[in-house]
Amino acid sequence: MTGTERTAEPGRAGSPGSVSRVRRFLAARLDRESRFGLWLTVGIATFVAAVWAFGGLLEEVLDQERLVHLDMAVNQWLRLHATRAGLATFAVVTQLGSPVVIALVVVVALVLWRRGERVLFWTWLGANVGGKIMEAALKLLVHRDRPEYAAAYLHGQSYSFPSGHSMGAMICYVMLVHVAVRTSERWARLRTPLYAAAGLVIALVGFSRLYLGVHYPSDVLGGYVAGVAWIALSLTAPRVARGDPVA
Repeated sequence: MTGTERTAEPGRAGSPGSVSRVRRFLAARLDRESRFGLWLTVGIATFVAAVWAFGGLLEEVLDQERLVHLDMAVNQWLRLHATRAGLATFAVVTQLGSPVVIALVVVVALVLWRRGERVLFWTWLGANVGGKIMEAALKLLVHRDRPEYAAAYLHGQSYSFPSGHSMGAMICYVMLVHVAVRTSERWARLRTPLYAAAGLVIALVGFSRLYLGVHYPSDVLGGYVAGVAWIALSLTAPRVARGDPVA
């Protein structure tokens, strides 16, 4: 048998069989109707990317690398350029991270329970309460001191990395939109503007922590990344458990 007459060996790279298997694998990963398809793939990819990013950020913070010097420079610049009106404004804005988040967690949980939305109830509580526990654990692990002038706007003693307001806002407002679009067709039609509004609130909360001088930029970024990782985990696990592919 000549070389041109040979058929491709099964499993051999570039053979029709291996190409077909790759196509089937990719099709399964992108299948919106499969419980182990698109949404699981997106959830896992998001979680892994966020954990990787958080790990790199944490390494920079712990090793006192260039990022820490940038933190100090930004903190000092904002301190020098802050105004009384700006401080008063962002002292109000920062409340959207806490206590507003705490109030929303309680109110939404009560509404979901009364409506019999048990899966969403536990997903909502797991994301927000679990995120708060994770935040506390990370703060104790990293043990980073607050910026020099933070005491003026702090109540009690706590560590700086990651920003609890930023992480809590990321989890709460993204999950709030998720709950809204899952429970109402009207809200579902407004999915994009709702997520945009949530993003704006999250950004304002993070900037308020910088403007008030209670966090460094890497604290806020760490809170955001940790929040994204926790959201991805909180949304992916229930979908796999109940076989629900809905976005």
